[in-house]
Amino acid sequence: MLWGRSVIVPSEAVRRYVMDRFGVPKERLVLIPRGVDLGAFPFQPPPPTHEGPWRIGMFGRLSAQIKGHRVALQACARLRDRGIPFRLCLAGDTPDSPLRQTYDALIQTLKLEGAVEWLGIRQDIAALIASMDVILVPSRYPESFGRSVVEAQAVGRPVIASRIGALEEVIEDGHTGLLVPPDHAELLAVAMERMMSDPALRQRCIATARRRVEERWTLDRMVEGTLAVYDDCLTRPRVLVWKLSALGDVILSTPSLRAIRRQFPQGRLTLAVGRAAYEVVARCPYLDDALIYDASGKDRGLRGAWRFLRRLRQGRFDCSIDLQNSRKTHLLAWLAGIPVRVGFHRKWGGLLNRRVRLPRVVLAPIAHQHHLLREAGWSVDGEALELWPSPLDEARAARLLDEAGMPRQRPLIGMHPGGSGRWLTKRWDLARWIQLCRLLQRHGADVVVTGGPEEQALAQTLRQALTPPPLIAIGQTSLMELACLVKRCRVFLTHDSAALHIAAAVGTPTVALFGPTDPRRHVPPTFAGVVLKKDVFCSPCYAARCRTITHACMKRITVEEVFKAVLGLLPDAETAERTSA
Repeated sequence: MLWGRSVIVPSEAVRRYVMDRFGVPKERLVLIPRGVDLGAFPFQPPPPTHEGPWRIGMFGRLSAQIKGHRVALQACARLRDRGIPFRLCLAGDTPDSPLRQTYDALIQTLKLEGAVEWLGIRQDIAALIASMDVILVPSRYPESFGRSVVEAQAVGRPVIASRIGALEEVIEDGHTGLLVPPDHAELLAVAMERMMSDPALRQRCIATARRRVEERWTLDRMVEGTLAVYDDCLTRPRVLVWKLSALGDVILSTPSLRAIRRQFPQGRLTLAVGRAAYEVVARCPYLDDALIYDASGKDRGLRGAWRFLRRLRQGRFDCSIDLQNSRKTHLLAWLAGIPVRVGFHRKWGGLLNRRVRLPRVVLAPIAHQHHLLREAGWSVDGEALELWPSPLDEARAARLLDEAGMPRQRPLIGMHPGGSGRWLTKRWDLARWIQLCRLLQRHGADVVVTGGPEEQALAQTLRQALTPPPLIAIGQTSLMELACLVKRCRVFLTHDSAALHIAAAVGTPTVALFGPTDPRRHVPPTFAGVVLKKDVFCSPCYAARCRTITHACMKRITVEEVFKAVLGLLPDAETAERTSA
């Protein structure tokens, strides 16, 4: 009952119980109270003056522990002792019921034989309520709503009920009825005597309760609320997209996010993303939310995985689209109980229920993702990469250049000599970057060197080796500020790294240096620039350490050819050179 995306509860009392007892988050619980059909339960006000014995109605199945028949009988015995004429009318069971025999014995013990009337199983509830003067609901166990209370209020009869469970929500003590502690015969008798002896109280309770029923507890409101929940589930699905991998891979997923949003325009789209790459999608207009996975922090190990799984379950997702396609993501989607799980049939693909066969040929990342979406029956939306920096990011990048005193009329060349510490084989020698920087400065270009905060040693080496030093922005920018800085460059130089994808996303012409990896698989489709790649017998090896020790694939790329590639991307390179001379 509690595993659904939305769980309808009829009262606040049930919502609190489900949250406390079963740990269901509040946002999954939709409060829709029971409704009464006002056509079937029309308002029938009692006569202005009362005559004869008071008819007290109590309707519900016989129960030893729940409905409170025993305490009602004991309270009526006290009314009799006070000389108040009444007739207790009980409906809801048959004469051969074992509990009926028990209560008959209690009636004899209390000497109430002439004051209690058994009505049996009845279908004419509205007429039965209208024939009463007061309705009792002396429950001993918390009610989930209290439908009999609302039906009595709709017809126009005052109600006395136990202060327990949802009954406190449908009765405002002293205004729409009276509340008494459960299982307390003396206080119940006092409340009945008060209601019978105070005409103003009865009239106030009848009128106020009827208005509240019309405002809150009609059948139409219940149906509309229930249909709205189904409509939300059908037309606004909750879609979870997986992309827990590196920064560059998350940038390459932006065309797929755009396509998925087009497929689910009214849905709630959430991206499960690694903490290091979250800034890429923090302002993504295609996402409603991001579920951050901190693999090296709070989500590490079995305890962390269980904590992350709980967050997945709280998201009550309808569909999982696995762009990561790993054992971990397949398993987590299955354990979270997501009903539709889309992904490639590999690495525990049996945990998926909408499996797509892997393509027969090797595809670039975006084409690979688009193959999954198409085979799942969805359309794609181009291959353009996107980033979403804020105006503050733009201002920070501009201020960084202004403070360095870089004139706008000279070409700005960006260099990204670092990269992932796991992939040292992708890097060009730092000495060659230094040579290239000097050459660019001599030919009238300003140089900005970018990198992450973990590359301070590289920054220190550059400061010591270059006089005058370029603008070294290593560790001085956030990810989106870096994107704004790269956008201002006339040309950008980088290895096969996330910086390459950033440059492609912002449209900056780039010289990309490739060694152990295949540019056909990793150059973004919107790449503008030049790829420099030296094929050797072992490439592409995709090895984090060079197996031949020579690192020939990168060392064969010379400073001169990188410099020429930069000049080829600068239409005014000759002018800049003459100005410098």
